[in-house]
Amino acid sequence: MTDALEEWILQYNSGMAWFNKLQSENTKRTYLPNLKKYCDSTKQNPDQLIQLKIEGLQAINTPKEFQAENLLETFISTSKFPLTVKDGIRTTVVSFYKNNRRPLVEIMEISTPESKQRCPKSQDISELENAFTTSRDKALVWFIASAPFRLETITKLKWRDLKPTNDKDVPYSMLIEAERLKGSGRGKYKGVKQVGFLHSLASQKFEAYKKELERKGYTISENDPIFIAYRKERKIKVLSTFSIESNFGKASLRAWHDLEKKRFSPHDFRSFVQTALENAGINPNMISPLLGHKPRGIDFHYSEHDISDLLQKFKTALPYLLPQTVESVKSDLEATKSEYEQKIEKLEAEFAEKLMLQSKTLMHYISDVLEKQGIKTTIEEEGEEP
Repeated sequence: MTDALEEWILQYNSGMAWFNKLQSENTKRTYLPNLKKYCDSTKQNPDQLIQLKIEGLQAINTPKEFQAENLLETFISTSKFPLTVKDGIRTTVVSFYKNNRRPLVEIMEISTPESKQRCPKSQDISELENAFTTSRDKALVWFIASAPFRLETITKLKWRDLKPTNDKDVPYSMLIEAERLKGSGRGKYKGVKQVGFLHSLASQKFEAYKKELERKGYTISENDPIFIAYRKERKIKVLSTFSIESNFGKASLRAWHDLEKKRFSPHDFRSFVQTALENAGINPNMISPLLGHKPRGIDFHYSEHDISDLLQKFKTALPYLLPQTVESVKSDLEATKSEYEQKIEKLEAEFAEKLMLQSKTLMHYISDVLEKQGIKTTIEEEGEEP
């Protein structure tokens, strides 16, 4: 949240009333830009928005009665903002009126794909990556498809968190303490830690992101946030949760052209990784630390040995986490075809040899029987002239 936005909202009585009732700084940071977007789009300031509702309450059974609601519904149906952004703005505006004691009447919900459609597959991730416009965002999508940290945690990750593993298939590991995870280490979340791994493809995208940072003139230290917002003054500032969500919404729209049918948020990639780990047959207690959950029934200390064990388990899930290109699939099919052809040739040769031996044995048996009856026969041995 910028000082300019806070200064803007506090100059209005209705804005101040709403802003001061928001308890969480994260909520303020998310809601304030949303309300500003809505005001700019509708050409109304906060006090004018409240006045629309007051006029409506004073004009029951007239066209003005629901003018505040109609304004929001018109915005939702006509705005070119991504669906995820419009959904956030809708929630913000409803909160704004409610905290000014002028609640709106049944504003239409933003429809979203059913949950069963919200677990991406490898192909979806590749298509989403192609729809992003920066190496940073391409790296981010594969980052969370390998290390499924929650969105709030992603904004708290530092470059120093990345630890080389000396494993070419999984080059980096991370161990994040409870304070940077869901619950901030309080209550039932006390002692929870999350182990994350970056597989080779995620690491490859990460290297491209580092080169992009260099090209743009950023000098990064180990204490800087991993994912930063690109700014003209080259000032290091963390990429906000709002920006990340917005970027995923825009990329989903570019990739599939209809957010009501198909879109993915960063949180959906937790399901992708969890499904891959389960498909690999990994024990739930080993999956828990990879998702930032507390393992049940065991005391997990997260020593180097524990992380090494988790790395080996994680590697068994790589076939489910990494996409296969058309070329690699063709190569695998050709190799399999060649292998089976060789096996068939070997079986045919063995069968022919056994058939030849059985044939010779039968011929010798017939010859013996005929000779006992006084009939002479000649059996040609292999290589002899007839």
